[in-house]
Amino acid sequence: GAAGAGGAQEVVISIDFVGGSAAGGGGVVAAPSMSSTESAGVKSVPNWNSAVAVMGTLTDVRDSTGTSTGSTVTWNSPVAGSNPGEWVNGYADSPGDTRMMNGYLDPTAPASPATVAVSGLPASIAAGYDVYVYALGDIPSSSTRTYQYAIGSASLTISQTGPSPAAFPGFVEATPGGTGDYVVFRNVKGASFKLTATPGSGAQTRAPVNGLQIVWPPGS
Repeated sequence: GAAGAGGAQEVVISIDFVGGSAAGGGGVVAAPSMSSTESAGVKSVPNWNSAVAVMGTLTDVRDSTGTSTGSTVTWNSPVAGSNPGEWVNGYADSPGDTRMMNGYLDPTAPASPATVAVSGLPASIAAGYDVYVYALGDIPSSSTRTYQYAIGSASLTISQTGPSPAAFPGFVEATPGGTGDYVVFRNVKGASFKLTATPGSGAQTRAPVNGLQIVWPPGS
């Protein structure tokens, strides 16, 4: 990343929720994972950590330089009925932003949100960092959905109206109550945090999580 405050090198830790779609036999076929050389995100960097399936833990989490941070990511997107807890936007596969934004965690029940818990962040960045949450789901109709994302006491609700475009349209930051495909939690503190993605209103309620980035220093 670029140099941060006071000349310090910017630290970016990126997680891609790979997602997948239903197979003919009722299973889920994982979407393509990013390679370590692909750059993606508003903070366009390589070395994304691939989180495959609806739940799991990554223990060797790397930053954008490929250096292990010693941190851990655990995620869970509950399966509800016929919904597999993950999905894809259906974009034609292409490296970088399109591949990162194609698959996502896909919780459907407001009472069973998706969660992403990050722990063991280095002391050098734990005093404060920004968390970018990427949120863009497949909406086949012209309906509007709302999504709620929370870290600690901070909560943001955004909306998305379909039908979804056939190709990834680019990054647009969503203001509270507005539209867009990512939100930013500013100046989060501590060696650990938990993101909660709660489906809101609209047909076929959802709260997609395509990926996240942890960026130090905050505001960089």
